[in-house]
Amino acid sequence: MPILLHCYLGVDDGYFDVSFKRSNLRYRTILVGAVVCGSKFQDLLIDFATIDGLDATAATYRIIEKTYYLYIVQAVLLDGVTYAGFNLVDPRKLYNLTNIPIVVVFRHKLDLNKIKFALERHFPDHRYRYEVIEAIYSRSVELPLEHIPTILRIYSIGIGAGKAKEIVLKLCKVFADPHPLRIADRVASTLGKIMLKKYQDKLILNQ
Repeated sequence: MPILLHCYLGVDDGYFDVSFKRSNLRYRTILVGAVVCGSKFQDLLIDFATIDGLDATAATYRIIEKTYYLYIVQAVLLDGVTYAGFNLVDPRKLYNLTNIPIVVVFRHKLDLNKIKFALERHFPDHRYRYEVIEAIYSRSVELPLEHIPTILRIYSIGIGAGKAKEIVLKLCKVFADPHPLRIADRVASTLGKIMLKKYQDKLILNQ
């Protein structure tokens, strides 16, 4: 493989039934990492995160460490910072663990007041969760796409905003989401539904 080939890793979470959030059992959902080098899909990684837990950063780190392309991954792309419900992937912690630039892509505007209210109602550690979401989103910058009337917001750590914008635009040539994230989203959603149907008991985290 040419050493100058640019590879990017996108991470997204899978489908889970909303009833899992109301359960006393600690259900998990799937996380999928998709590696794209140039324009070609090259690698697929799988891990799990607890719904409304606090282990999504660790799960994402494991995904990054698993890939054969680790040493030529130019950046990791995240679909926001909330995964598996209100579990969190903290890009600051992830960058400190990997030293790989992290780019967070927000495809939709966040209503921080609604998020804060929901967290206060349901989580004893709501201050921590809100701090992560608010800190990242408030530091994100707008990125209008060139071919679609869509405005993304992106946050980056490990690279400047200009370089992060360049990467996202390069990976959004056809759709409104970067190619690695699009693959990860589709695979995670499909696998999540299959697992829910066939292996629901295995999605419970042992106490």
